[in-house]
Amino acid sequence: MTGADLSASGGDAPLAPSEPGLVIVLNRDLMFGMRIRNALGSIGLAAAFARDTEAFISLVRSSDPPAALAVIDMNGTVEWDAVAALSADAAVPTPILAFGPHVDVEGRRAAKAAGVTRIVSNGDFHRDTVGLLRRYAQTGSQSA
Repeated sequence: MTGADLSASGGDAPLAPSEPGLVIVLNRDLMFGMRIRNALGSIGLAAAFARDTEAFISLVRSSDPPAALAVIDMNGTVEWDAVAALSADAAVPTPILAFGPHVDVEGRRAAKAAGVTRIVSNGDFHRDTVGLLRRYAQTGSQSA
């Protein structure tokens, strides 16, 4: 079993090239994952979920066209060295948005050192999920 859920927008079919964008999410919380999926759907984006860093990196690297955004839930284990290699790869133009506990100073430092585009607290992400997703997703009509 891999750590990835490759369904897009809750369906079984992969995204067609005409889809406006795919957001790849590293998240282990099923209930909050559904909230993220619904928020993305409300702004015309689709979701693919990974349950571990390796699957997340694989999905981001294999996304064609490139994913509009990658989102990391820092409330679980994240392999920051792998994320750093991903964000340093110029062939992967996907911005990375991470969220986690505001008191996790070590995690926030690791995310910043790994080259994450934006780090927000859990509270900020919960309060403005749609706004943050819209702001950082790169689609044909906008960029981060």
